[in-house]
Amino acid sequence: MFNKKSKTICFIPARKGSTRLKNKNLRKINSVSLTEITINQAKKSGVFKDIILSSDSNLILDIGRKLKISCHKRNKLNSTKYSTTDSALLETIKKIKYQYDNIIILQVTSPLRNFKTIKNFLNFCIKKKIDTCLTASLIDENLANFNKKFFNPINNKRKRSQDRKKYLYENGLIYFISKKFFEKNNKIYPNHNWNYFLTDKYESIDIDNYTDYKVCKTLYNKLNQ
Repeated sequence: MFNKKSKTICFIPARKGSTRLKNKNLRKINSVSLTEITINQAKKSGVFKDIILSSDSNLILDIGRKLKISCHKRNKLNSTKYSTTDSALLETIKKIKYQYDNIIILQVTSPLRNFKTIKNFLNFCIKKKIDTCLTASLIDENLANFNKKFFNPINNKRKRSQDRKKYLYENGLIYFISKKFFEKNNKIYPNHNWNYFLTDKYESIDIDNYTDYKVCKTLYNKLNQ
């Protein structure tokens, strides 16, 4: 299940509360919860020294116990809608007694993630010897700042698809932080020059509402054939 030679741990944050989609982390696709799907992705990648599930919900933690991974019960301060992944990770890291060098974060809301992408992402980070990295996707649409009345392209002119400027967006699929960086800064995000790894925009769909959930249910079987 785990790679004894690995120097990387996997952190899976899965808080109980969700304002836009109730019980989001316990929602199921093909009778399997989003939490279990993510744990299985991490296990199947075979690249982690340990896989850690962090939650304030006993129902969620029971999923991790059933799958025989490490489970950490969050305190109340790190379990509100204002809590950050940074603070939940910091709480968990303080409990770890073994040696490790790097941390991968997998959010439960990305069920279309392929285990091979996890392996390729980690290999990229190790090879580049970087301290922080996130997955990103490309977008080359005509973009505009939000306006309740009009659509005004950012570049002041509508362009053909082949002439459009490309933009990157953070897709939330996977995050990487070195232990050294996190211990020094107590946060996942660097102030600038965040390294990135490109991933497919469909694989990287993040469930934020019920429509996202329905789309992922439809695509899940097609992308896992």
